[in-house]
Amino acid sequence: MMQEARWTAEVAIMNKYFPQFAAFKTNNGSVGFSGLIRGPRTGREYTLIVKVPAQIYPEREPAVYIHPRVGLGHWQIDGVNHHPNGRLSFSRQWVPARNSFANCVICAIQFLEEFDQ
Repeated sequence: MMQEARWTAEVAIMNKYFPQFAAFKTNNGSVGFSGLIRGPRTGREYTLIVKVPAQIYPEREPAVYIHPRVGLGHWQIDGVNHHPNGRLSFSRQWVPARNSFANCVICAIQFLEEFDQ
């Protein structure tokens, strides 16, 4: 479960490296950040949301959502109806003591560098 000190540190890191992102907390207990990223090739604006239920953070990596979607085949599939659930699927090791929301944003930016066409 996320402690207030961890949330404060996450907000400080994001404000330092990604000041265009806004922190949020939802009524259902999720926390995260949202902001706009411009595609490096097309100049198109993408909305990026990184969020996770506070009760499972930092043990679990936040989900990353990019709208509009690019890079077909890189989105997690819902186990019930087998449709993309909107969450970006990328493979990396999550280390709670070392990784942060900012790391997730960096992964999304790297993804856009490859698939923004």
